[in-house]
Amino acid sequence: MLTLKRPVARRTMIGLDVGRCGVRAVQLRRHGDAWVVPHVAQYECDAAVDEEEVDASETGRRIRECLNAAECHGRDVSVLLSPPDVEFHSLELPSGVMTRPAAQVAAVVRSEVQRLVSNPQAQFEADYWELPRTGASAPNVLSAVADSGVVRRILDACSHARVECRRIDTVATALCRLGRLLKPWGDDELWGLLDVGSRQSRLVLCVDDVPILIRSMGFGGDAWTRRIADSLDISAEAAEVQKCEHGLTLPSGAGAPAGERKPRGELGSLLFGVLRSELNAIAGEIKKSYEYSLSCYPSRKPSDLVLVGGGGGLGGLPEFLTSELGIPVRPVSAYLADTTNCRIHYASGKRNRIDVFAPALGLALET
Repeated sequence: MLTLKRPVARRTMIGLDVGRCGVRAVQLRRHGDAWVVPHVAQYECDAAVDEEEVDASETGRRIRECLNAAECHGRDVSVLLSPPDVEFHSLELPSGVMTRPAAQVAAVVRSEVQRLVSNPQAQFEADYWELPRTGASAPNVLSAVADSGVVRRILDACSHARVECRRIDTVATALCRLGRLLKPWGDDELWGLLDVGSRQSRLVLCVDDVPILIRSMGFGGDAWTRRIADSLDISAEAAEVQKCEHGLTLPSGAGAPAGERKPRGELGSLLFGVLRSELNAIAGEIKKSYEYSLSCYPSRKPSDLVLVGGGGGLGGLPEFLTSELGIPVRPVSAYLADTTNCRIHYASGKRNRIDVFAPALGLALET
């Protein structure tokens, strides 16, 4: 009797997003040319605690608790670096430099960023990636710089958690890696992701499979909640509930076809009015970033903006940005329904929203 063996499922390393609000862990398993997400969990903690007061042993304990909840396999992890712990600097180096051996290019990049970092006296770790070629005058290198002390704290925390840190990655490269699996991007497109976090939001614009522009937008979901609380004279807790339950109702359902509009009632209209000036400012900054990037890559056309992060699921936000920017703006969860093109499979019944875990998902993926 012939026995057929099933191929061994290949798991990724564990993606760890460690922040002030807790730890998020993700591990994926290969399924054909796609990835499924069987292991995902988050460990929440008091965000009021100053992160610098949390030592490596406590961070390690949080990581361990999260990994146990996720029931991840193995000990290899990839850890996230986000602003302000990492700085990004665009460089335009002479073409002759780029033809030198990699070690020499790295030395030139390090010398250049030494002048640009916020604290040039501090010890730092630097890496870089080359940007796609363009006929226009534009940066050809994007560097990532992190304080050496931050890197040591990450490694110490992993040691306390009894895991092996195999890679320290940036939010920009992690999100780009995830975005590549959401849909096939055309070779004439410029696409992006907006990570709406609790304290800060980040815009990442990409050409092909390379991040070409990373901008901190200077706002986050917590700021929206405080604005609502102050305007309606309610507690921050109540404001957060209203924001999540009612979302934003745009005037006359702007930004969505009539058949897809989802009226959220008078409270949604009120919340939109409260946040309108902030939302207009955000849309303006995103538009400027797209325009600058298209000037660097004039053969490209603007394409989708993917919303991720806790605030990325705010009702009405995709419709507003679609209307203001004139491009498709969708939360990352909206891409999962296209099983033909999307190569990430995430069970809709999972308690944890994929929007929140987007950076950790990108961390777990292979380069």
